[in-house]
Amino acid sequence: MNLKFQLHNHGFEVHEQACPAGLLTKLQNEFPPDAAEETNLLEKSEAVREAATTGIIHQTANAILGEGCTPTQAILYNKSDTAEPWHQATPATGLILRLSLDDCTFFDGALKLCPSSHKHGPLTAQEIRGHSLRPFSSPEMRAGDILILNPLTIHATAASTSGKPRRVIHIAYTAATPQATIKK
Repeated sequence: MNLKFQLHNHGFEVHEQACPAGLLTKLQNEFPPDAAEETNLLEKSEAVREAATTGIIHQTANAILGEGCTPTQAILYNKSDTAEPWHQATPATGLILRLSLDDCTFFDGALKLCPSSHKHGPLTAQEIRGHSLRPFSSPEMRAGDILILNPLTIHATAASTSGKPRRVIHIAYTAATPQATIKK
């Protein structure tokens, strides 16, 4: 299946094993399984900053948003024992790329996604609850996979029932121009 078709129609797609092994190992060592959630990684981590501004993650965002896209935020999520309710990301964000540092299945609290919900634009909390009652997708991720996410796609996580870590580096991008949209 055409991956850009999935992003455009479903609001997300997975690029399997997209992160080079050397970078993955470097990030896994920098952020061990017991690492606390960390914000401002663009300032605090040279490896994340490089991947987000010139490396493979930036190249992926650039292919979708166009030349000149800029990372605006990078966060380490490591929420093995917590859940996140259904929500949309900030609409001003052009695109989100999530690099998995660990294998993550549904039982590990993998991200749950409401396919095609991004097509409805920014929603109220009540509208989000309505969409969350529909069938959802929860792609299993392997360490090194990159999930590409339209920020308006409704998503959530459950607490892990396996106790395994689910470290994710979450990088948000904006397009070079405010009028730019995700390329089809």
